[in-house]
Amino acid sequence: MRKSTIITVIVVLAVAGAVAFTLARNKKEINSRNKVVDRSNIAIPVSVTKAFVGSAGSEFSLPAVTQAENEADVVVNSQGKLTELNIRLGSTVSKGQLLGKVDTKLQELNLKASSLSQEKLAKDYDRYNELYKGNAATEANVTDVKYNYENTKVQVEQIKQQIANANIVAPLSGTIVRKNLEEGEFVNPGTVIATIVDVSKLKATVMVSESDVYKLKNGAAVNITTDIYPEKVFKGTIRYISPVGDDAHNYPVEITLTNDAKAQVKAGTFIRVSFDIKGSTNTLQIPKIALVEGLKNPYVYVLNGNKAAVRKLVLGREIGENVEVLSGLQEGEDVISSGQINLVEGSIVSIVK
Repeated sequence: MRKSTIITVIVVLAVAGAVAFTLARNKKEINSRNKVVDRSNIAIPVSVTKAFVGSAGSEFSLPAVTQAENEADVVVNSQGKLTELNIRLGSTVSKGQLLGKVDTKLQELNLKASSLSQEKLAKDYDRYNELYKGNAATEANVTDVKYNYENTKVQVEQIKQQIANANIVAPLSGTIVRKNLEEGEFVNPGTVIATIVDVSKLKATVMVSESDVYKLKNGAAVNITTDIYPEKVFKGTIRYISPVGDDAHNYPVEITLTNDAKAQVKAGTFIRVSFDIKGSTNTLQIPKIALVEGLKNPYVYVLNGNKAAVRKLVLGREIGENVEVLSGLQEGEDVISSGQINLVEGSIVSIVK
């Protein structure tokens, strides 16, 4: 190898080494700057309140989520290709309305053939009856023709029913909220084409404590409010009070609501159901501000020594600025009421006044 070539190789290797060293040093500096500071040992200042037992009064509110009173799937009753499908998401349909149709060409041809056979056999039956009366045909001849005639009549009715089953009709009045297939697709009996929801009437279920549920009656009126219409009070009715409670002695109570055309509530809306009962009761309560994510996902942080621990709750009524706790806490437990936005399970905390 020539001397100039050796020198060139040495220079290239030296430059490459210098570049690699520089990159490694820069990476080390960048990593040192981006190193996450361990704050797990830093105490987070919080305020604490105790879960207490207080009077709930005669009026109370419970959270719930609305559901459609009536919902039904649009189902196909025959096999074949969808030749018509006249629906779209959000369209309003009426009970019994024709929404689509499955191909019936083969059934129509069969119906035509069977109808011709029926006409012929009807004439044969009449003719054999006349012959039998004149002793020109036997009773067996008449019986055979009659059997064939009646059997063909049944076939005609069956084919007519198959053609009728190819019509896809709305099982109830409402709005199309799901559409699963398009025109031209092949379907089998039982295939769900779409889903209809009727929101003219809504329902919702609330969990009522044992101390209150005995004061409720089926058919009693309730007030319903929602943040969607803050100035509007909807009227509802208690429809069902479960005779069976859960392990925390809370009882499902179903209420119904007739929707207002001018201020329509959708299914899945968060509401508050207000009850008015006679007499007052004492219940376990905490301030609503202690709830980390509010009423929709109720949980709090409680003190566990000098650390924060997550506690899931089952809530009852809203009582002014407080909320009833049906399960998840005991009286006197320390609940973090401020500063909880900065906490995670196991965070070290310091109590401030």
